[in-house]
Amino acid sequence: MALRILQWIARLALGVLFAYAGYVKVREPFLFEMSVDSYQLFSPPVVILIARTLPWLEIVLGLLLIVGWQLRYAASFTVLLLGGFLVAMFSAYARGVEANCGCFGPGEPISPATLARDSGLFLCAVFLAVYSWKNHRARRAAVHPVA
Repeated sequence: MALRILQWIARLALGVLFAYAGYVKVREPFLFEMSVDSYQLFSPPVVILIARTLPWLEIVLGLLLIVGWQLRYAASFTVLLLGGFLVAMFSAYARGVEANCGCFGPGEPISPATLARDSGLFLCAVFLAVYSWKNHRARRAAVHPVA
């Protein structure tokens, strides 16, 4: 029962955070584009593509997490997305690039605090994905027992 409550909290927390983060970026697309560019990882066309699509993806993913539809897939994709964010952030930080995190809007430089926060979110998403897959398999086994 405690794991189920923790799953519900993780799902709603990640869902609200992703929906909010996407909304903030949609409101200020050019500022988010500058944040993506500050990582010095992508060519200008890729920066524009990321800046125009990622916020909408975050909003949709946040809504999927909130409602719980296809949770194991949404949670798994959240792990991949947060993992990608962490790789980009750690890369910029390790190279000494003064990049703007861009996570929740402009003005937040990558720091040990942002790396720790996003690492915590990543671990939360890993828990949610693992628990969702295990829970799905357990329900499926209960419906279709092996003879």
